[in-house]
Amino acid sequence: MTNLICSKKELLKRMEIIETVISSHATIPILSNFLLEIENKKVKLAATDLEIGVRCYINNAKVNQTKDVITLPAKRFIGIIKELPDKEDIEIKIDTEKNCQAEIKSGKSHFLILGTPKEDFPDLPEFNESKSVNVNTKEFEEMVKKTIFSISKDDTRPALTGIYFVIEDNQINLVSTDGRRLSFIYRDCKTDHTSMKGIVLPKVINELLTILNIEKSENFKINITENQIGFKVNDIILVSRLVDGKFPNYEQVIPKKNPIKVTINTDELLTAVKQLSLLTMEEGGAVRFLFTKNNLQLSIVSQGIGSGEVEIDIEFEGPDLDVAFNSKYIIDILKNLGEDQVMFEMNGPADSVVIRAIKDEKYLCVCMPVRIV
Repeated sequence: MTNLICSKKELLKRMEIIETVISSHATIPILSNFLLEIENKKVKLAATDLEIGVRCYINNAKVNQTKDVITLPAKRFIGIIKELPDKEDIEIKIDTEKNCQAEIKSGKSHFLILGTPKEDFPDLPEFNESKSVNVNTKEFEEMVKKTIFSISKDDTRPALTGIYFVIEDNQINLVSTDGRRLSFIYRDCKTDHTSMKGIVLPKVINELLTILNIEKSENFKINITENQIGFKVNDIILVSRLVDGKFPNYEQVIPKKNPIKVTINTDELLTAVKQLSLLTMEEGGAVRFLFTKNNLQLSIVSQGIGSGEVEIDIEFEGPDLDVAFNSKYIIDILKNLGEDQVMFEMNGPADSVVIRAIKDEKYLCVCMPVRIV
């Protein structure tokens, strides 16, 4: 007797979500499996690596069982489903009733996969919808894009390896820093919660973005508990442990007094810095910025490679200013700015620069200068 029948397209769409948390190097064998459970004629799928877990349902599946459960090797199962015929009307039949194994039939293809019982599969926490916050998907994706490049890759400072998330006075703040640069953005949000405690969004943010891209939902929900964060996108639940450690006081890092303000064409500056970065020994070489009257001269000298210089016309009437920045940091900021004009706010060659989008007062980046001889 067949337990369920569904389309290949729908099954692969759900397995793509499950695959986001399956580890190919799981130290515990059961974590290489996903849970397939039929309960009240609904087909539930779940997976976890003990840090991140995901749960979703197969929509429009035909189910003739009221209850059944098994765990199956995820990579193998997905591989088989992908290689089945792509005919538009093709259906996949899955029977999981016999001795903890799954029988897969589609057209003239027939497979049998050995599974394992549910007993050793970790339980996923429930999502508390009553204490959740509703977030606009498009705005959140934009906020993440404009901050994620500043996170640290140094695991010895775990609080800097994610994006700081906090709701204060009906606005969502996202902040990231690696200790040399900082990105900060906020957006107004309509929610019953005027505030929500600040937490560091861990690597689960990448899995969330994948799900948001698959589901195309206008909004999603976030719920934070003492040591976990949960996301609900339509009928998909994504949960993760929170990052240990306290995020630094980012407001103290943002310079408040910057009398020198210069507006520059974003594309011109990005192209110039990219050109000069080709002469660096390694990613992130220092590029010198020399501001003079109505002119910005960018230059680089690399021992054993050569040198380069690019000039850009700007409106600048202040005293000459000679400062250098990590080329990768500047490129990351300019690529994600999303505007034609960028403003540099500076105080002196030894002070951090504030880089702002001209039309978006709710977004800024801070970049420390580089000392060059």
